[in-house]
Amino acid sequence: MLFWAYGLQLKLIKISLNHYIPDHLIEEIRSQSDILDIISADVLLKKSGQNYKGLCPFHSEKTPSFVVSPEKQIYHCFGCGAGGNIFKFVMEMEDLSFLDVVKELASKCGVELPIFKPGQIDAKSNERDVLLNINQKTQTYFIRSLMNKDGKPARDYLSSRGFNNEKLLADYNIGWAAPGWENTLRYLQNQEKFSKDDISRAGLIKQKEGANDNSFYDRFRGRIMFPLQDIHGNLIAFAGRVINETEPKYLNSPETALYIKGKHLFGFNRAKESIRKQNKALIVEGYFDQMRAHQNGIRNSVATCGTALTLEQASLLKNHTKRATLIFDSDSAGQAATKKGFEVLLKQGLSVDVLSLPSGHDPDSFIHQFGPEKFLEELKNARPFVEFFIDDAIAGGNLSTPMGKVEVVNKVLPILMKIENTIERTEWISILTERAKIEDRALLTELKNTIKQDKTVVDEPHQKNDCSNKQNTELYLVHLMFSDKELAIQIKEQAKVENFTDPNLRQIAELCYQLLDEDCELRIDSVMDRLDKPKIKTILSKIGVTTIPFDNPKQTVSDCVKALNKKSHSQQVEELKKQRNEALVAGESERSQKIQNKLKELRITLTSN
Repeated sequence: MLFWAYGLQLKLIKISLNHYIPDHLIEEIRSQSDILDIISADVLLKKSGQNYKGLCPFHSEKTPSFVVSPEKQIYHCFGCGAGGNIFKFVMEMEDLSFLDVVKELASKCGVELPIFKPGQIDAKSNERDVLLNINQKTQTYFIRSLMNKDGKPARDYLSSRGFNNEKLLADYNIGWAAPGWENTLRYLQNQEKFSKDDISRAGLIKQKEGANDNSFYDRFRGRIMFPLQDIHGNLIAFAGRVINETEPKYLNSPETALYIKGKHLFGFNRAKESIRKQNKALIVEGYFDQMRAHQNGIRNSVATCGTALTLEQASLLKNHTKRATLIFDSDSAGQAATKKGFEVLLKQGLSVDVLSLPSGHDPDSFIHQFGPEKFLEELKNARPFVEFFIDDAIAGGNLSTPMGKVEVVNKVLPILMKIENTIERTEWISILTERAKIEDRALLTELKNTIKQDKTVVDEPHQKNDCSNKQNTELYLVHLMFSDKELAIQIKEQAKVENFTDPNLRQIAELCYQLLDEDCELRIDSVMDRLDKPKIKTILSKIGVTTIPFDNPKQTVSDCVKALNKKSHSQQVEELKKQRNEALVAGESERSQKIQNKLKELRITLTSN
């Protein structure tokens, strides 16, 4: 039932100081959007009673503590406290303003929004829109540059790499930034009428060192251009590759309002559904690696966008799968990246395999030369990273001496210490000692004593209802108001809002009382939009997904109201005593007597209750 569908006159939700969207449109978008569908696109959820649980996308954890309530259209994490409704989730996941989220969800569910005049849209939303528009126009320019006569060197290079499939190039919107210092700048300024300031903020031009403030040149020159997209396919940045080896091979856009390095994976928007279906992600290094795999039907591959794998990228993956295979180069840099990738993925709770291709090959060259079927055969030989690391350490060590064995153990030990599961870790210790032929009991004992487990599991709480606790009293009353409208009315009639001592719960109760006066239904997801304080939103989301078994809700209300009022009266008594004593000291006997009479009345009330 819609939150505003109970006789309210049209009101407006404020988006910024000078921008509003009508409430009824917000509610229409909310009612036509399903929080479970939205969150499931980013988080792997499993049904748990009436709710769904998964690994929290906002912090690193291995035991699911992130709960989604389809009934109440809210989410809450019992690990980090993150919580909110559908709008809050998209805002946090995509770093969008409220207006941008409303526009995005409205587009998905077919709700038509008003056309806003310039100056109405908040600054953050406007900045994103401007940069997205610039990127789109720039992409079109790069594509045209690849296809015209000046793009022949780039086309020849792509053809030499086996990328002459026009459909693939069009699908990925591959382009060409021609040599020249101001080609892109002139096009965007003269043809598209963008300002230098906007083009600079998009990361497409750089200021000349030592020159005046208005002197700029193109960031990308003589490079194959790869558009970088976010999880939803929005064009957020570019990466450029030289066609000779005279300059650094790859160059990425700088960080902007759209793009944060290490937060995105190349091809993830194309691969996420396959990753979820196959429950495995293939992680490669290069853009061409990912494109080659995708072209040949291996759709669950992503690339690291030219950076070492980060926690943010691993978090993207863990929301879609629990398994990943690293396919990096076999040189020393590739091995270091593999080790780093394992540690990052392990922190996010993923099981990690490693595939070593024949020397001199990466996924691009291997698939191009031998075909996708041979690559898939190789993929079957992928091994758990720990096994791969143990074998590599043994191969590079000297097992003929006790000291050599100690060196092998010391190399593997840091990896084993990162494995929190005791059983799994014990198995790997056994494999290490067997393959390294370690039989010395003293060394075995030292190895086992060195590795210790340190793990905390956060469980979803089931609270017991104890009204004797002041904090519980107020929390239970708020909880019960959202569970049943009749109970909410009973609470409003019997418990004064000023008797709530917790300022956050008092603010929630005050709004609930106001909405009851307006004959509105109390829905947590809607109430969240009316209260701005993050702490209050967290309290509300936790209330929404926490089960508190009330045997007799009406009796609980009576008990809690009695406890709340008693506490309030006790505080009033103490305050009046203080005032009475102050009056006596000041010699104001008449005032002192009046206060004493009030004290008697309060005590009688307390006794009768």
